[in-house]
Amino acid sequence: MHVALLPFEMSSPGDVLGLRGALRRLPPGKLLQAAVIAKIEGTATLNDVSRQLASERIAAELRRAGGTALLRRSLEILSAGCEGITSPGGWLLAALRSSSRPEAFGLALGHARSAPVGMHQRATLHHIRAAARAVRAAMHKAGLDRKSTELVLIKSPILLSGTGRHAGSTAASRGAAALGAALALGEVRSSDIDENSLCAKWTLHGSRTMAFSGTETDRCEALVIGNRRGGDPRLRVDRAALADLLDTAPLAALAAGAKAVFYKAGLDGSGLLRGARTTVFSSELPADKQLRAAASGIVGATLGITRAFISGGAEHQTPPGGCLAAVIRAST
Repeated sequence: MHVALLPFEMSSPGDVLGLRGALRRLPPGKLLQAAVIAKIEGTATLNDVSRQLASERIAAELRRAGGTALLRRSLEILSAGCEGITSPGGWLLAALRSSSRPEAFGLALGHARSAPVGMHQRATLHHIRAAARAVRAAMHKAGLDRKSTELVLIKSPILLSGTGRHAGSTAASRGAAALGAALALGEVRSSDIDENSLCAKWTLHGSRTMAFSGTETDRCEALVIGNRRGGDPRLRVDRAALADLLDTAPLAALAAGAKAVFYKAGLDGSGLLRGARTTVFSSELPADKQLRAAASGIVGATLGITRAFISGGAEHQTPPGGCLAAVIRAST
């Protein structure tokens, strides 16, 4: 497998000129799968249309480049909210046919979607199992097993209507996807999860997943990335578990050769950080916005960059209060 990793800038959520240029750089006739991963500016509220606009423009660009066939082989992972010093933009990540030696060790990727998750099925065991199926299917396409899978990026639908504590909850959307991914990766057992586990039983979590909620999707959409024989030897993916937002040493250790940076920011539900009170969960500002802004400064100061895929809300993705960082880097 040969992998292309092409960055692009965005001047607005509807700006796809950079993506168009990246698509034109791909060799014709060799594309197996493509993933568009982007941070877009927007309010990131439930009625924010920035994701829908970006999704429509990206789909149109993919169709322009390769018709409906390319659109079917492509996946979008979009996250709204560039608070702090995050520069809007993203990466085109493409798996290409290659004649490289099968014994070569390097980066591999694959993506898959679940069947639609009905509104009444969201934030339930059905939702969790749908996420698990999508991750397993993506691993199969990538030729990755549980051990060789390093990072899962998964978009998850939100329970937009109905009643109960999960209605309108982006946290429950992320948590359901994260539990499903952890189930697929063998990090939690099916017998450990029940209808009351979601956003309640925090001992259940994975360590390799970044989950995102979205109003622009009605299903779970998973991209898995790992390192294996037969992958692209020029690239590899590495990750680090961070004890909390202030744990910068593991993040700094990932810096060498980094071409794409991903960071999932979390905070313990108590709002405490190293024993000190914060107002992340008690101020008038949404917690996710504060986490994204804080993380952008931490990543920027540690790595000296403003281009990173930074997302807030680590429900069931790390131990309580933890964060997760990952990079795609040039192999040494």
